[in-house]
Amino acid sequence: MKHLVIDITAHGFGHIAQTAAVLNALDCTATRLTIRSSAAEQVLRERIRHPFTLIHHQQDAGMLMHDALRVDATASMQWYENFHATYAARKAQAARELEQLQPDLLFANVPYLSLDAAGEASIPAVALCSLNWGDVFHAYCGHLPGAGRIREEILYAYAQATCFLQPTPSMPMHPTLHTQPIAPIAALGIPQQAVLWEKTALPEHTRFVLVALGGLGMDYPLANWPHLPGVVWIFPDVALTQQRADFIPTSVLGLDYVDLLASCDVVITKTGYGTQTEAVVNQVPALCISRPGWPEEPNLPRWHQQQGEVLFSDWRTIQTGAFAQQILALLEMPWEKPLVFPTGASEAAALLERMNE
Repeated sequence: MKHLVIDITAHGFGHIAQTAAVLNALDCTATRLTIRSSAAEQVLRERIRHPFTLIHHQQDAGMLMHDALRVDATASMQWYENFHATYAARKAQAARELEQLQPDLLFANVPYLSLDAAGEASIPAVALCSLNWGDVFHAYCGHLPGAGRIREEILYAYAQATCFLQPTPSMPMHPTLHTQPIAPIAALGIPQQAVLWEKTALPEHTRFVLVALGGLGMDYPLANWPHLPGVVWIFPDVALTQQRADFIPTSVLGLDYVDLLASCDVVITKTGYGTQTEAVVNQVPALCISRPGWPEEPNLPRWHQQQGEVLFSDWRTIQTGAFAQQILALLEMPWEKPLVFPTGASEAAALLERMNE
Protein backbone atom coordinates (compact mmCIF):
# COMPACT_ATOMS: atom_id res chain seq x y z
CA MET A 1 0.00 0.00 0.00
CA LYS A 2 1.01 3.58 -0.61
CA HIS A 3 1.65 5.64 2.52
CA LEU A 4 0.40 9.22 2.77
CA VAL A 5 1.58 11.28 5.76
CA ILE A 6 -0.60 14.29 6.55
CA ASP A 7 0.57 17.13 8.80
CA ILE A 8 -2.11 19.51 10.10
CA THR A 9 -1.53 22.62 12.13
CA ALA A 10 -3.82 22.94 15.15
CA HIS A 11 -4.05 26.73 14.81
CA GLY A 12 -7.76 27.09 14.18
CA PHE A 13 -10.41 24.72 12.93
CA GLY A 14 -10.20 25.77 9.28
CA HIS A 15 -7.00 23.79 8.65
CA ILE A 16 -8.71 20.58 9.75
CA ALA A 17 -11.81 21.37 7.71
CA GLN A 18 -9.83 21.98 4.51
CA THR A 19 -7.68 18.88 4.95
CA ALA A 20 -10.54 16.59 5.93
CA ALA A 21 -12.52 17.54 2.83
CA VAL A 22 -9.57 16.60 0.61
CA LEU A 23 -8.90 13.32 2.42
CA ASN A 24 -12.58 12.37 2.23
CA ALA A 25 -12.42 12.86 -1.55
CA LEU A 26 -9.49 10.41 -1.85
CA ASP A 27 -9.82 6.80 -2.93
CA CYS A 28 -7.91 5.20 -0.05
CA THR A 29 -8.44 1.55 -0.96
CA ALA A 30 -4.71 1.22 -1.67
CA THR A 31 -3.42 3.99 0.60
CA ARG A 32 -2.86 4.11 4.33
CA LEU A 33 -3.00 7.43 6.15
CA THR A 34 -0.86 8.71 9.00
CA ILE A 35 -1.90 12.06 10.47
CA ARG A 36 0.43 14.14 12.62
CA SER A 37 -1.22 16.96 14.54
CA SER A 38 -1.79 18.33 18.02
CA ALA A 39 -5.49 18.84 17.23
CA ALA A 40 -8.02 16.94 19.31
CA GLU A 41 -8.42 13.35 18.11
CA GLN A 42 -12.21 13.53 18.47
CA VAL A 43 -12.38 16.48 16.07
CA LEU A 44 -10.13 14.75 13.54
CA ARG A 45 -12.13 11.52 13.60
CA GLU A 46 -15.44 13.38 13.36
CA ARG A 47 -14.29 15.11 10.20
CA ILE A 48 -12.14 12.47 8.44
CA ARG A 49 -14.06 9.44 7.20
CA HIS A 50 -11.11 7.18 6.31
CA PRO A 51 -9.24 5.12 8.92
CA PHE A 52 -5.93 6.68 9.94
CA THR A 53 -3.10 6.38 12.43
CA LEU A 54 -2.73 9.47 14.60
CA ILE A 55 0.60 10.71 15.93
CA HIS A 56 0.25 13.56 18.42
CA HIS A 57 2.76 16.03 17.02
CA GLN A 58 3.21 19.81 16.96
CA GLN A 59 5.53 21.39 14.42
CA ASP A 60 4.44 24.99 14.53
CA ALA A 61 2.49 27.48 16.61
CA GLY A 62 1.03 29.51 13.76
CA MET A 63 0.51 32.78 15.58
CA LEU A 64 0.03 33.01 19.34
CA MET A 65 -3.35 34.56 20.11
CA HIS A 66 -4.90 36.63 22.87
CA ASP A 67 -8.22 35.13 21.74
CA ALA A 68 -9.97 34.10 18.52
CA LEU A 69 -9.69 37.64 17.11
CA ARG A 70 -6.43 39.13 18.38
CA VAL A 71 -2.87 38.05 17.58
CA ASP A 72 -0.24 38.41 20.32
CA ALA A 73 2.59 39.72 18.12
CA THR A 74 5.10 40.00 20.98
CA ALA A 75 4.62 36.42 22.18
CA SER A 76 4.59 35.19 18.57
CA MET A 77 7.91 36.86 17.82
CA GLN A 78 9.44 35.33 20.94
CA TRP A 79 8.22 31.87 19.91
CA TYR A 80 9.66 32.22 16.39
CA GLU A 81 12.98 33.52 17.70
CA ASN A 82 13.31 30.51 20.01
CA PHE A 83 12.18 28.06 17.33
CA HIS A 84 14.56 29.38 14.68
CA ALA A 85 17.54 29.71 17.01
CA THR A 86 18.02 25.95 16.56
CA TYR A 87 16.20 25.58 13.26
CA ALA A 88 18.88 23.58 11.42
CA ALA A 89 18.86 20.93 14.16
CA ARG A 90 15.06 20.88 14.20
CA LYS A 91 14.96 20.35 10.43
CA ALA A 92 17.47 17.49 10.62
CA GLN A 93 15.43 15.82 13.38
CA ALA A 94 12.20 16.33 11.46
CA ALA A 95 13.77 14.76 8.37
CA ARG A 96 14.83 11.70 10.40
CA GLU A 97 11.32 11.35 11.86
CA LEU A 98 9.77 11.60 8.42
CA GLU A 99 12.15 9.07 6.92
CA GLN A 100 11.26 6.58 9.68
CA LEU A 101 7.62 6.76 8.57
CA GLN A 102 8.66 5.97 4.97
CA PRO A 103 5.92 7.97 3.26
CA ASP A 104 5.41 8.01 -0.48
CA LEU A 105 4.03 11.54 -0.22
CA LEU A 106 3.69 14.28 2.42
CA PHE A 107 0.56 16.45 2.48
CA ALA A 108 0.80 19.50 4.76
CA ASN A 109 -1.74 22.11 5.91
CA VAL A 110 0.34 24.02 6.58
CA PRO A 111 3.36 23.38 8.90
CA TYR A 112 6.51 24.54 7.16
CA LEU A 113 9.04 22.47 9.14
CA SER A 114 7.75 19.18 7.74
CA LEU A 115 7.87 20.55 4.19
CA ASP A 116 11.48 21.59 4.79
CA ALA A 117 12.17 18.13 6.20
CA ALA A 118 10.61 16.53 3.12
CA GLY A 119 12.94 18.54 0.93
CA GLU A 120 15.90 17.43 3.06
CA ALA A 121 14.82 13.78 2.76
CA SER A 122 13.87 13.99 -0.96
CA ILE A 123 10.24 13.05 -0.21
CA PRO A 124 7.60 14.54 -2.55
CA ALA A 125 5.36 17.04 -0.78
CA VAL A 126 2.22 19.05 -1.41
CA ALA A 127 1.05 22.01 0.68
CA LEU A 128 -2.55 23.17 0.89
CA CYS A 129 -3.94 26.23 2.64
CA SER A 130 -5.59 29.59 2.12
CA LEU A 131 -2.68 31.18 4.03
CA ASN A 132 0.95 30.53 4.91
CA TRP A 133 2.72 31.32 8.16
CA GLY A 134 5.61 33.13 6.47
CA ASP A 135 3.38 35.88 5.12
CA VAL A 136 1.16 35.94 8.22
CA PHE A 137 4.26 36.24 10.44
CA HIS A 138 5.55 39.05 8.22
CA ALA A 139 2.25 40.94 8.54
CA TYR A 140 2.50 41.07 12.34
CA CYS A 141 6.23 40.83 13.11
CA GLY A 142 8.01 41.90 9.91
CA HIS A 143 9.07 45.22 11.42
CA LEU A 144 10.88 43.59 14.36
CA PRO A 145 14.66 42.90 14.43
CA GLY A 146 15.53 39.45 13.07
CA ALA A 147 12.13 38.89 11.47
CA GLY A 148 13.49 39.06 7.92
CA ARG A 149 15.80 36.06 8.38
CA ILE A 150 13.04 34.03 10.02
CA ARG A 151 10.64 34.78 7.17
CA GLU A 152 13.25 33.75 4.60
CA GLU A 153 13.66 30.38 6.32
CA ILE A 154 9.89 29.87 6.41
CA LEU A 155 9.44 30.77 2.75
CA TYR A 156 12.35 28.50 1.75
CA ALA A 157 10.63 25.65 3.60
CA TYR A 158 7.33 26.24 1.81
CA ALA A 159 9.15 26.36 -1.53
CA GLN A 160 10.18 22.71 -0.98
CA ALA A 161 6.60 21.67 -1.78
CA THR A 162 6.09 20.54 -5.36
CA CYS A 163 3.01 22.76 -5.34
CA PHE A 164 1.17 24.91 -2.84
CA LEU A 165 -2.56 24.51 -3.44
CA GLN A 166 -4.54 27.69 -2.74
CA PRO A 167 -8.27 27.10 -2.27
CA THR A 168 -10.41 30.04 -3.32
CA PRO A 169 -10.40 32.58 -1.69
CA SER A 170 -6.77 32.68 -0.50
CA MET A 171 -4.56 35.48 0.75
CA PRO A 172 -1.87 36.79 -1.65
CA MET A 173 1.30 34.72 -1.21
CA HIS A 174 5.00 35.31 -1.81
CA PRO A 175 5.96 34.69 -5.46
CA THR A 176 8.67 32.15 -4.55
CA LEU A 177 5.99 29.62 -3.54
CA HIS A 178 4.79 27.18 -6.20
CA THR A 179 1.17 28.22 -5.83
CA GLN A 180 -1.71 26.66 -7.74
CA PRO A 181 -5.25 28.03 -7.32
CA ILE A 182 -8.15 25.62 -6.95
CA ALA A 183 -11.88 26.00 -6.29
CA PRO A 184 -13.25 26.56 -2.76
CA ILE A 185 -12.99 23.77 -0.20
CA ALA A 186 -15.96 23.54 2.13
CA ALA A 187 -18.21 20.84 3.56
CA LEU A 188 -21.86 20.58 2.62
CA GLY A 189 -24.19 19.94 5.55
CA ILE A 190 -27.62 18.36 5.69
CA PRO A 191 -30.22 20.85 7.00
CA GLN A 192 -32.07 19.34 9.94
CA GLN A 193 -34.19 22.12 11.39
CA ALA A 194 -36.72 19.58 12.65
CA VAL A 195 -34.00 18.18 14.93
CA LEU A 196 -33.39 21.64 16.39
CA TRP A 197 -37.07 22.14 17.14
CA GLU A 198 -37.34 18.65 18.62
CA LYS A 199 -34.21 18.85 20.80
CA THR A 200 -35.10 22.28 22.16
CA ALA A 201 -38.88 21.61 22.42
CA LEU A 202 -39.44 24.98 20.77
CA PRO A 203 -42.17 25.92 18.26
CA GLU A 204 -41.46 25.65 14.54
CA HIS A 205 -41.38 29.40 14.03
CA THR A 206 -38.24 29.62 16.23
CA ARG A 207 -35.15 30.96 14.43
CA PHE A 208 -31.68 29.69 15.30
CA VAL A 209 -28.48 31.75 15.25
CA LEU A 210 -25.21 29.84 15.53
CA VAL A 211 -22.36 31.69 17.28
CA ALA A 212 -19.15 30.26 15.80
CA LEU A 213 -15.97 32.26 16.31
CA GLY A 214 -13.60 29.29 16.15
CA GLY A 215 -11.74 27.04 18.53
CA LEU A 216 -9.80 29.65 20.51
CA GLY A 217 -11.55 30.92 23.62
CA MET A 218 -13.57 34.10 23.59
CA ASP A 219 -15.08 35.96 26.52
CA TYR A 220 -18.57 36.44 25.14
CA PRO A 221 -20.45 39.49 26.53
CA LEU A 222 -23.45 37.41 27.57
CA ALA A 223 -24.75 40.07 29.96
CA ASN A 224 -25.20 42.44 27.00
CA TRP A 225 -26.45 39.84 24.53
CA PRO A 226 -29.69 40.98 22.88
CA HIS A 227 -33.05 39.32 23.47
CA LEU A 228 -34.90 38.85 20.17
CA PRO A 229 -38.45 37.44 20.07
CA GLY A 230 -38.52 33.96 18.56
CA VAL A 231 -34.71 33.78 18.26
CA VAL A 232 -32.46 31.25 20.00
CA TRP A 233 -28.67 31.57 20.18
CA ILE A 234 -26.52 28.43 19.90
CA PHE A 235 -23.13 28.74 21.64
CA PRO A 236 -20.15 26.44 22.20
CA ASP A 237 -20.68 24.77 25.58
CA VAL A 238 -17.60 26.38 27.13
CA ALA A 239 -18.86 29.86 26.24
CA LEU A 240 -22.04 29.62 28.31
CA THR A 241 -20.89 31.01 31.63
CA GLN A 242 -24.45 32.07 32.43
CA GLN A 243 -27.82 30.54 31.67
CA ARG A 244 -30.67 32.08 29.76
CA ALA A 245 -33.77 30.53 28.18
CA ASP A 246 -32.66 31.56 24.67
CA PHE A 247 -29.06 30.28 25.08
CA ILE A 248 -28.54 26.72 23.85
CA PRO A 249 -25.25 24.75 24.09
CA THR A 250 -24.26 22.92 20.92
CA SER A 251 -23.97 19.57 22.73
CA VAL A 252 -27.73 19.51 23.40
CA LEU A 253 -28.45 19.32 19.67
CA GLY A 254 -26.35 16.27 18.84
CA LEU A 255 -25.49 17.35 15.28
CA ASP A 256 -22.15 17.43 13.49
CA TYR A 257 -20.91 21.00 13.11
CA VAL A 258 -21.59 21.32 9.38
CA ASP A 259 -25.09 19.87 9.69
CA LEU A 260 -25.74 22.26 12.58
CA LEU A 261 -24.53 25.21 10.52
CA ALA A 262 -26.70 24.17 7.57
CA SER A 263 -29.70 23.89 9.92
CA CYS A 264 -29.40 27.42 11.33
CA ASP A 265 -30.94 30.61 9.99
CA VAL A 266 -27.87 32.82 10.60
CA VAL A 267 -24.27 32.26 11.72
CA ILE A 268 -22.08 34.75 13.59
CA THR A 269 -18.45 34.20 12.68
CA LYS A 270 -15.16 36.02 12.14
CA THR A 271 -12.88 36.52 9.17
CA GLY A 272 -11.58 32.99 8.62
CA TYR A 273 -11.73 30.48 5.81
CA GLY A 274 -13.67 27.57 7.35
CA THR A 275 -17.00 28.98 8.52
CA GLN A 276 -17.17 31.73 5.90
CA THR A 277 -16.86 29.33 2.97
CA GLU A 278 -19.17 26.79 4.64
CA ALA A 279 -21.76 29.52 5.20
CA VAL A 280 -21.62 30.37 1.49
CA VAL A 281 -21.87 26.83 0.11
CA ASN A 282 -24.65 25.96 2.59
CA GLN A 283 -26.43 29.27 1.87
CA VAL A 284 -26.56 30.46 5.47
CA PRO A 285 -26.54 34.27 5.94
CA ALA A 286 -23.68 35.46 8.15
CA LEU A 287 -22.71 38.27 10.47
CA CYS A 288 -18.94 38.45 10.10
CA ILE A 289 -16.71 40.10 12.71
CA SER A 290 -13.71 41.81 11.15
CA ARG A 291 -10.12 41.11 12.22
CA PRO A 292 -8.09 44.25 11.46
CA GLY A 293 -4.57 43.33 10.41
CA TRP A 294 -5.27 39.66 9.69
CA PRO A 295 -3.84 38.99 6.20
CA GLU A 296 -7.05 37.37 4.90
CA GLU A 297 -8.64 40.83 5.19
CA PRO A 298 -9.92 42.15 2.81
CA ASN A 299 -9.77 39.21 0.34
CA LEU A 300 -11.99 36.80 2.25
CA PRO A 301 -14.70 39.31 3.29
CA ARG A 302 -14.83 40.65 -0.29
CA TRP A 303 -15.33 37.13 -1.68
CA HIS A 304 -17.98 36.42 0.96
CA GLN A 305 -19.87 39.55 -0.02
CA GLN A 306 -19.71 38.60 -3.71
CA GLN A 307 -20.77 34.97 -3.22
CA GLY A 308 -23.02 34.98 -0.15
CA GLU A 309 -25.36 37.02 2.01
CA VAL A 310 -23.31 38.71 4.74
CA LEU A 311 -23.18 41.79 6.93
CA PHE A 312 -20.06 42.95 8.76
CA SER A 313 -19.46 44.12 12.30
CA ASP A 314 -16.63 44.51 14.80
CA TRP A 315 -15.97 43.09 18.25
CA ARG A 316 -16.77 46.37 20.00
CA THR A 317 -20.29 46.30 18.55
CA ILE A 318 -20.68 42.70 19.69
CA GLN A 319 -19.49 43.62 23.19
CA THR A 320 -22.14 46.33 23.52
CA GLY A 321 -24.89 44.11 22.14
CA ALA A 322 -25.63 46.66 19.41
CA PHE A 323 -25.87 44.08 16.61
CA ALA A 324 -29.51 43.07 17.06
CA GLN A 325 -30.73 45.01 14.00
CA GLN A 326 -28.13 43.30 11.82
CA ILE A 327 -29.33 39.87 12.97
CA LEU A 328 -32.95 40.83 12.30
CA ALA A 329 -31.97 42.04 8.82
CA LEU A 330 -30.14 38.78 8.09
CA LEU A 331 -33.11 36.72 9.26
CA GLU A 332 -35.26 38.42 6.64
CA MET A 333 -32.60 38.54 3.92
CA PRO A 334 -33.44 36.45 0.83
CA TRP A 335 -30.58 34.40 -0.63
CA GLU A 336 -30.03 35.93 -4.06
CA LYS A 337 -26.58 34.60 -4.90
CA PRO A 338 -25.99 31.58 -7.17
CA LEU A 339 -24.82 28.28 -5.73
CA VAL A 340 -21.08 27.96 -5.11
CA PHE A 341 -19.76 24.47 -5.76
CA PRO A 342 -16.87 23.45 -3.44
CA THR A 343 -14.96 21.33 -5.97
CA GLY A 344 -11.54 22.27 -4.60
CA ALA A 345 -11.38 19.13 -2.45
CA SER A 346 -11.83 16.82 -5.42
CA GLU A 347 -9.28 18.85 -7.42
CA ALA A 348 -6.72 18.54 -4.63
CA ALA A 349 -7.49 14.83 -4.14
CA ALA A 350 -6.98 14.14 -7.85
CA LEU A 351 -3.56 15.82 -7.72
CA LEU A 352 -2.54 13.81 -4.63
CA GLU A 353 -3.62 10.58 -6.30
CA ARG A 354 -1.59 11.38 -9.42
CA MET A 355 1.50 12.14 -7.34
CA ASN A 356 1.00 9.04 -5.17
CA GLU A 357 0.72 6.57 -8.07
